[in-house]
Amino acid sequence: MKLAIRAVCLGLVGLALAAVSAVAADWQVLGEKVVDFRKSPEVVTAKTDAGAFAKLKIEVKQANMEVQNVKVLFSDGQSFDVALNGYFGAGSSRVIDLPAAKPIGKVEFTCRSVSSEGRVALVRILGSN
Repeated sequence: MKLAIRAVCLGLVGLALAAVSAVAADWQVLGEKVVDFRKSPEVVTAKTDAGAFAKLKIEVKQANMEVQNVKVLFSDGQSFDVALNGYFGAGSSRVIDLPAAKPIGKVEFTCRSVSSEGRVALVRILGSN
């Protein structure tokens, strides 16, 4: 009986891990930037062959920061502005829904450090359908 319960639990864990990796695989890295908080806005140029995306994810690593504004510049010349005004702890992320699925040319954002140590942050931009 205990063996059967363990087998069922392991099966459920395996299904959960498969679901998580399927969701994680849905995001594609468009580009990244080391931010030292000296210039504004910061710009991440997207990979030219990345495709069209309906969602954008901003991931922040290594330092705490505040992102005030995000401007998504699409490959067709149109843009989408978001007044984010959001706090990002090191290791956190935020998803932005875009108005339409389009190829992204670059992402501009204004930010400021909220760490007293003056560290740099790694900002990674990802796209999803």
